[in-house]
This record gives sequence, structure tokens and C-alpha cells, in this order.
Amino acid sequence: KVEVNSFLIMVNGELGRGMMQDNIDAELQRKIKASQPLNITRQEWYGIFARELGEGKWWQVVYDLEICGANVRSSAKSEGQHYQAWVDYVYFDSDRLACTCVQEALTTDGQSRIYNEGDALPNEWHPSDHLPVAAKFLWQGN
Repeated sequence: KVEVNSFLIMVNGELGRGMMQDNIDAELQRKIKASQPLNITRQEWYGIFARELGEGKWWQVVYDLEICGANVRSSAKSEGQHYQAWVDYVYFDSDRLACTCVQEALTTDGQSRIYNEGDALPNEWHPSDHLPVAAKFLWQGN
């Protein structure tokens, strides 16, 4: 329990907050009901991280591992560059629809602030690390 609490304080800043805390508490409650020792095995830790990944919280897993000293990011990335990836896509049937335009996720000013000035998302002018994905389509003629 002491090691688990130390980990939670390291990643969350305090006890009693965060999804990792909730997942660990659920695992410990499962062990209490099964009259099992209150320790978390390596396999159970993997399961807790897998649940976080399954919920789409890969950034939380990366943070948790890095705060513990693991180097999980690509070494090809230049120092100071923010992580970026595409996780949302718009799929369509090109036999039935024609994509006529897409919306840029960031304004020109926003792109400059991120890529040239080193700003990161979320921030005071964009309160989420998610960017909109939007496109306009027309039905194809028969």
C-alpha cells in the first residue's frame, strides 16, 4: 500500500484524485472481496494501464510511465517539439460522396503559436487538446 500511495502521489500530486486512483481502488476492492493479499502484481499493473489505454487515455499512461523514469517517446522527435498524432478521421464512400472541403483544425495564427512559438494545447485560447475534424460532402450523381 505504501508503494502504491507513493506512485499515486508521484503521478497525481496527491491521493484521492485521478482515474489511476480509481482503477487501483477497484483492483484493491476486488482483492478484498476475494480475500486476496492487498498487493498489486506486475500483471495487475499491466491490466490497470491497459484499462487506461482502452479508455483512450494513452497520454496519461505516457505521463505516468515517464514520471517514473521510463523513456517511452520516440527518439526521432526533436527536443522541445510537442507530441502530435492523428486519432480522429472522417471516412466516406467516394463512390457515393465527394469531399468538397475540409476545415483546418487551427487558424493560421493558432498554427504559428503552436509550431513557431512553442505554445501547446490545451491553453488559454484553446481549452482542449482535441481539435475539430470537419468536412463538407456532396452526393455523387448516379
